[in-house]
Amino acid sequence: MKKSKICIAVLGLFAASFGVFRAEAQYTPAENFYTAGSSAQFNTFGVAASFTLPGQSGPFCGTHHWSKKNGSVGANTQVVLHDPRSSLITDEPANIWIAWDNNAVNQVSGQGVVCYYASVDSIVGVRAFEARATVSLGSALSGSADASPDLVPLIGPGEPLPAVIYNIVNGSVLNAANTDIRPEDAKFATMRVLTAKGTQVTGRAVTGLGYGPGPVGTAIQDSFSGSLANPVDFSIACGDTDPINSATGCGNSSSNIREYFDVPIGAAPVMVIANVSNTGAGHLGDGNYTNINRFLLGPALEGSVNIIRDLGYTATATCTFSGGCSYSNSSEPIVPLNVFIREPLSGTYNTMEWSVPNALELDASKWSPGSVNGQETGVNPSLSTTCTTKPFTAANCTTSSGNPLWQIVSTGSGNAIRGRAVGTGNMVSSVNNTPDSIGYAFWGFSNYQGKANIKYLTVDGVDPLYSGPSANPNGAGVLPSCTTTGGYATSCPLLPFTNIVNGTYPIWSKYRLMWDPFTASTNIAPFITYYANLAADPVSGSINDMVPLKSLQVFHSHYAQVVQDNGIAYGPNNGFKTGVGETGGDMGGAVLTIQSELEFIADTGGQQVNLVQ
Repeated sequence: MKKSKICIAVLGLFAASFGVFRAEAQYTPAENFYTAGSSAQFNTFGVAASFTLPGQSGPFCGTHHWSKKNGSVGANTQVVLHDPRSSLITDEPANIWIAWDNNAVNQVSGQGVVCYYASVDSIVGVRAFEARATVSLGSALSGSADASPDLVPLIGPGEPLPAVIYNIVNGSVLNAANTDIRPEDAKFATMRVLTAKGTQVTGRAVTGLGYGPGPVGTAIQDSFSGSLANPVDFSIACGDTDPINSATGCGNSSSNIREYFDVPIGAAPVMVIANVSNTGAGHLGDGNYTNINRFLLGPALEGSVNIIRDLGYTATATCTFSGGCSYSNSSEPIVPLNVFIREPLSGTYNTMEWSVPNALELDASKWSPGSVNGQETGVNPSLSTTCTTKPFTAANCTTSSGNPLWQIVSTGSGNAIRGRAVGTGNMVSSVNNTPDSIGYAFWGFSNYQGKANIKYLTVDGVDPLYSGPSANPNGAGVLPSCTTTGGYATSCPLLPFTNIVNGTYPIWSKYRLMWDPFTASTNIAPFITYYANLAADPVSGSINDMVPLKSLQVFHSHYAQVVQDNGIAYGPNNGFKTGVGETGGDMGGAVLTIQSELEFIADTGGQQVNLVQ
């Protein structure tokens, strides 16, 4: 359902979205933090908003909070992001938390704090920020009760959403965005999705995926829930022209491309997860499958490994895509392997894509224009399904399709399936509900809480959460969980993330915050970033969903990344040289130590930033 807005300029009255009327001039809080994006950062920032530092009188965003899962499509309980550039752009459903202080409720002039976070995919968040998208709340949400339990662990029950706070948030313009990948990488991923299948992406030696033509493309469908990911083009470079509303230049006007600061926050791993509910011989739960080598993880995600025994038991064997791997244990029974991937507009998908299936390190020959590689291998978006009943299960589908993705491979002992899950929640639920399946998702306590059928796999023998499998106090691959009382998390175990800190786990990414210095409060964006670091810091004893930036010893080396549809790219800068901003892409970049980069800068003066054609 499209967002409708009716404006009536009579006696100072006007109507807000979803038919909610305001009879007074709109109050604006002095401090406001309105962000959208990465579901992986949703909880950490929720804790940060309600976090009180020693010596301070209260939480940064106030003592009041409310959260809500998005309601049914078209209902008056929906929370959506609205891209105002074209009526052709579908509104994006979102989960949300909102925090506020007493001054905001009382509308104290020149004071008051309101913060919110609308949870969507990273690339949707970047695009919505650049488009100056607004958040719309269904009319039934004014005065409604907090979600039970609240969507953010460790902050306890919330309270009903006051009408005055509802009115502040409803129709407000984003001034920040949270992303798992750099803004340049988000732009490139969008270009790749919208470029015709088999056609080279302008400015890059990779091939389009065929969900265009743009600038508003074909929705990417979930195989199970009916959720959609909507490819929509956008601009992030001041020298560009917006492909939808023709905005140019940079500035604070809607006729300009939006300027932003890009602030790193911390880092987290993408977890390879497996359903271990079937413990019979040859199944993922038989106790042998605790690790996956990335040279086999890539082919599994691409659809060319379809039998569980071909994943093997050993992490130390050497194998290549061209030479293959001799992991198969012929004494094991043939059991089909079910594989789920994310959508290519997901930060999680792109972190995985360029770290493993499409990594230059594994097979440089795959980066040749003309053929689609990586997780979209063999996927034809124009091949529609013949299934008429959801979910798209083997019982309901007998024919492979491209959108929604549903591939069926006969193994001689049943069918192996490959499907797509749009969103973190759908991915984790799909794996949890499907025996002998694997998938992946960023780490986060709330992502896995209560998913009893899932364990995580080490990759190349490296554990993403602990120093090694034996260091996990719950047992190898067992997911840590928060202690709950009355449905609310009261404490979560502290995690060392040893192999993220030192960079040896192969699938991880920095979290980042984009914010607009012209429309965000001058103080709140950098401070909320600081609080988010504390909320992830073991010293604070709060939630431990990521490695705080100050603890990270490594980074991904940056490279020139396309930022305009005409192929112009930003040259790379790793962001450690004083006075020079971080630029370029870093998905799958070589892992280097921060200390070595600082010494390189001291010895040579460091890198310069250039636009490259």
